[in-house]
Amino acid sequence: MKFKELKVGDNNVILYALVTNCQIKQTVNQTPYYGLTLSDGDDLSDARIWTVGIVQSLSKGEIEVGNVYKLNVKVNDYAGKNQIIITRIEDIVDGEVELSKFYKTAPIDLEELKSSIKEEIKNIQNPILKKIVVDLIGKDADKYFVHQAAITMHHNYMGGLAYHVYSMLSIADVLIKNYPGLNKDLLKAGVLIHDIGKTVEITSDKTPTYSKEGNLLGHIVIGLTKVQDVIRENNFEETDEALALLHMMASHHGELEYGSPKEPMMFEALALHLIDLMDSKLAGTSEYVVKADKGSYTSPVPTLSKKSLYVPDIK
Repeated sequence: MKFKELKVGDNNVILYALVTNCQIKQTVNQTPYYGLTLSDGDDLSDARIWTVGIVQSLSKGEIEVGNVYKLNVKVNDYAGKNQIIITRIEDIVDGEVELSKFYKTAPIDLEELKSSIKEEIKNIQNPILKKIVVDLIGKDADKYFVHQAAITMHHNYMGGLAYHVYSMLSIADVLIKNYPGLNKDLLKAGVLIHDIGKTVEITSDKTPTYSKEGNLLGHIVIGLTKVQDVIRENNFEETDEALALLHMMASHHGELEYGSPKEPMMFEALALHLIDLMDSKLAGTSEYVVKADKGSYTSPVPTLSKKSLYVPDIK
């Protein structure tokens, strides 16, 4: 059963769900309870465990974020929304449920992502730009192709980082065709590595959290450090290619208030920022639009500051 099938008043319903967040909290009367975020593979839902002792029946005696559990639940109304109350929680046995259904992944196959991105790298003609890109992605290849691009806002699923790059590369092709003056190799190189710092900023591909480095430095600073290391290793310090890529990394969020150490001061840097902004905004919005009924409004969209969009009833 999926969350969208639940209705207020349901009782003793069996669900399988992935725990994406779990915290022990207290009521106003100082009574402990569990506050959880669950995923059914499609949607997220808040849940509560009021009887904390039921967790002791688990093999490890505690709820582990990133695990799928079998749940007995009832559904209450809370502030006009469904609230899932877990009355029983059990470990699952091997083969009881297909785990892959609970972990959201990129909409295209991993091998297709790898092949497409490798072809883009192969097509870079400038030897300095190609060497920097190859070395950077090569060092982080095990994470680059499976990591999420974000925790909540956009491309927040396994392979999300690579799919974000894949999508941006296709947008870049249109801009390169339409706007003379854009350096194709430089723009493509910038797209390929602009978020490389997220392989350190975000800790896990299945149940992501921010690492200590992610919290204290952020992916732009982490990415700049990685690029500078490769530049030094190859003695590219005095090249315009190296300086241009560093500037693009530093400015891809566009404005100082959004975390960019510098604002774009090159045509390619401006294009990178706009492509990144477009893909992150539209990808983060699209999933809400496709779930909404035609002729209705979406749920509040995080990438649009919790605004809702109307979905016209047009064939």
